[in-house]
Amino acid sequence: MALIEFDPNTCSKCGTCILCCPANIIAQHDDSSYPKIIDESDCLRCGHCAAVCPTGAVIHGDYPDGTLFKVDRDLISSVDQICETLRTRRSIRAYQDKPVEKEKIERILDGARFAPSAHNSQSTEYVVIQNRETLKDIVNLTAQYLTKMIKLFRNPVMKTYLLMSNRQETEDTLKLLPQIEELVEAVRKRNDLIIYDAPVLILAHTKKRVLFGDVNAHLALQNASLVAHSLGLGSFYTGFILAACERDKSIPKYLNLPVNHQVYGGLAIGYPKYRYNKWMERKKPKVRWM
Repeated sequence: MALIEFDPNTCSKCGTCILCCPANIIAQHDDSSYPKIIDESDCLRCGHCAAVCPTGAVIHGDYPDGTLFKVDRDLISSVDQICETLRTRRSIRAYQDKPVEKEKIERILDGARFAPSAHNSQSTEYVVIQNRETLKDIVNLTAQYLTKMIKLFRNPVMKTYLLMSNRQETEDTLKLLPQIEELVEAVRKRNDLIIYDAPVLILAHTKKRVLFGDVNAHLALQNASLVAHSLGLGSFYTGFILAACERDKSIPKYLNLPVNHQVYGGLAIGYPKYRYNKWMERKKPKVRWM
């Protein structure tokens, strides 16, 4: 059976599937003929054709019965609702001592999987960490990496080399160094300034050679953060853990991730300790209209 077929009993020959196909693999000889597939090997398997067809004539092998759902437009948020969600989401770093229900984590991941991905690769995979001892170990491994980084940047010879190699990035890191040193010292005293005792950590990873795998992961975690916010949960992006995973193998090895995978993002999640009743204005975007 072909990957994509067109039911002649219901196809209206409108050509909408042709216009919507991002891979341009659907053709139609003329208005009186049915669409046909040029080369299904180039199919992105995005399902645009099946989703847009007004008569349900597209039969897609990747989307059998039970995997295509009618859009409930009454559930789609208004632009004001979407903007209020975006404005009120904050990076939360103070959490209640309360576990997050598995059902809510699953809803967060369900939202994450609907993020766009390059060539519809849907490449992002996840590790969900809830075990308190495992979370502490990840915090300590991150602090160990940061300790190595501090020594590197405090070394006069290496500092000169790094400034010659990438001045801007090195200068930015040097400005943050006192803060990072305080963070490491806090962790040493068992004061978690890495994930702030969040009860859940989600790490997003994928194969290193996947096209735009890092972008895919970032988009997925943005989705996840918005779903978490809508569920009454707080979250923040764990930049220090990401930095450790990018430059050190300790955390991926500890979590037994495949050796050909890279961690591209992390999200700490929990119930906020405090309620924020106001949102703050942001800088206006710098825009060039052409």
